[in-house]
Amino acid sequence: MESVRAERIHRAVFGHAKIVHVLEGAAHIETATGIHELTPGYAMALGAGMWCSGRPDPTVRLWTLYFDESFLRSHMRWVLADTTRVRPGVHPDAWDGSALVLQPGVDILHRIEPLWRQISLVNETAPPEVATTRLISLFSRAVEIALPTLLADDGAVPERFVLPVRGRLAQPPIARPVRRSVVLLRSRMTEPWTVGRLAAEVAVSRAHLTRVFTQQVGVAPMRFLIETRLTEFTRLIEETDLPIADASRQVGWNDARVAAVWFRKRFGITPTQYRRHPHPSCTGAMPCESCRGVCALTPVLEPVTRAVSRDSRRDAHIRRLS
Repeated sequence: MESVRAERIHRAVFGHAKIVHVLEGAAHIETATGIHELTPGYAMALGAGMWCSGRPDPTVRLWTLYFDESFLRSHMRWVLADTTRVRPGVHPDAWDGSALVLQPGVDILHRIEPLWRQISLVNETAPPEVATTRLISLFSRAVEIALPTLLADDGAVPERFVLPVRGRLAQPPIARPVRRSVVLLRSRMTEPWTVGRLAAEVAVSRAHLTRVFTQQVGVAPMRFLIETRLTEFTRLIEETDLPIADASRQVGWNDARVAAVWFRKRFGITPTQYRRHPHPSCTGAMPCESCRGVCALTPVLEPVTRAVSRDSRRDAHIRRLS
């Protein structure tokens, strides 16, 4: 899940393992082992049941992925089978779940970001079997890109294997029209964009922009705009006291019902419920034992059937700490 934060992130403990990637800005993440400064190009893994809090400096754009920890450890054991080639502390048998900070670098994270974006959307329409297979496939591709970060210097991936011979992962750096389009959609998200208007702004054809943008960003231009608006709308709901209708208009949705529909698609609850319980107390039991059946998430809780989760509110059961 992509997020942009400008206010302190309260301390919470998650029922799933998570990996945080910082793309822009910076944040100080506090865990049981200390305070970790994450700047662009840094990543941090944290095991299930481990608390963390954060302070953006002054803002941060990041991706957070939530995993069933048994799946994550099992998958990485297969990938990192030769422990002698792995960086100290990275192999799942050497990791105790405490904060593990790595520096893949901005280039690697930018190459992985389209895969995270596809992961965040894959469960919308696909049957669960197809969705799970797709999620595992996308995650495996991301791990392949990140391999140089995981291996010791003397076990580095040979240069000819860093990129596969075929496929999207072998694509060149982001094309200028795509890069410009991303900047326009983020900086002017309130405007009534169409693909035609965006293509005219960057001086390419609609067909070419759609094809290259989808290849290099992971989604089509107008879906990227929706996700950008939704990320900022979520920040406004959590960090400000703006009425929901005003927050909706501030990101380019004049009808708050449109914002509510997309918000429910991402989080499974309404913006009002989210604002009331930004860090709900849920154990996953049905009925929920912690909140005695009154938690806003009770109607939408479902068994964890996916190995890789895109949603911290529905699948990573959170317990806010005092």
